[in-house]
Amino acid sequence: MATTVELIYKLENINAEDGVDVFEIAPILMQFGELIRSANTVLGFEQKIDVRIRPFKAGSWFAEFILQNTYIENIINYFKSNQGQDLMILLALLGFSVKDGVKGVAEIIRFTKGLVSNFKMNKNKNTVTYYNENGEKIEVSLEEHKLVQSPLIQNNYYNCLIAPLEKFPNATAVSIKVNKQDIPEQKFTHSDKEAFKKYAAAELFEDVEDNITTMNGVFVKPKRGSYSGTERAYSFVIGDNVIWPVTIEDESFLELLQSGDIRLFAEDVLKVDLEIRQTKDSNNRVRTNYAITKVKEYIKYEKPKQLNINDILKNKDDIPKDE
Repeated sequence: MATTVELIYKLENINAEDGVDVFEIAPILMQFGELIRSANTVLGFEQKIDVRIRPFKAGSWFAEFILQNTYIENIINYFKSNQGQDLMILLALLGFSVKDGVKGVAEIIRFTKGLVSNFKMNKNKNTVTYYNENGEKIEVSLEEHKLVQSPLIQNNYYNCLIAPLEKFPNATAVSIKVNKQDIPEQKFTHSDKEAFKKYAAAELFEDVEDNITTMNGVFVKPKRGSYSGTERAYSFVIGDNVIWPVTIEDESFLELLQSGDIRLFAEDVLKVDLEIRQTKDSNNRVRTNYAITKVKEYIKYEKPKQLNINDILKNKDDIPKDE
């Protein structure tokens, strides 16, 4: 059984009468096809994908791709649905289509602004949590994570979806439309450039090995951060060292921060349970994040009271004299 999906790749605001240089557009089209095939390979789908292209049509410049998959052996139960490894799921994971519960590669890149090395594996749920510079988080599937962290996806994604906006300065967007009426088109515009450039240059972590070290009852002091309980990426001082990024996962303490009952100051001291979460990939690159899982004690800094001369004299009078 084979599935066929028609997909339109469009360069918006290109004058179709003028055309485009075939030597410039051909590599882009080839890399777009390679992107889809690479995603299929990275996820280990047991299907073969044929990518063909139809003749160009009049209007703003676009090409119509025809994607067809053929199942090779067994179809695994993907996403616990009866759809198997179909093309629509693959396109949703890449961010070219819409499916409930799927963020897609594009949304992860936009959320993290291309800085995709700050994540935590959730082994008990088979998901991955990504954090952005503000400490906000999104939870994605392992399949989405594998795609984001693949050099094959990283290289082709930028080259066929962002680089065309630089090659053709008049183009206002690259849009991808699955040829079905109920699926909105997905656009990549000039506002995406910065995030996708950072992603193209990002250090990726493939086939990672996790190591978690727990330190119970250690003292830390706030260093920098918006300590308002909004799960931002904090920094703390432990001994003579500054640790960053640190997330606070103690919900009861976060509630005190959010309510304003506690306002952290640089001289405050917290006694906490701290997790050091390290990730090592096959190239021995190590990434370290920290998490405060429990705040056992909050020791508020009290400014030393300054005594004036009257207080000193008063205290002197209160001292018992020797008989």
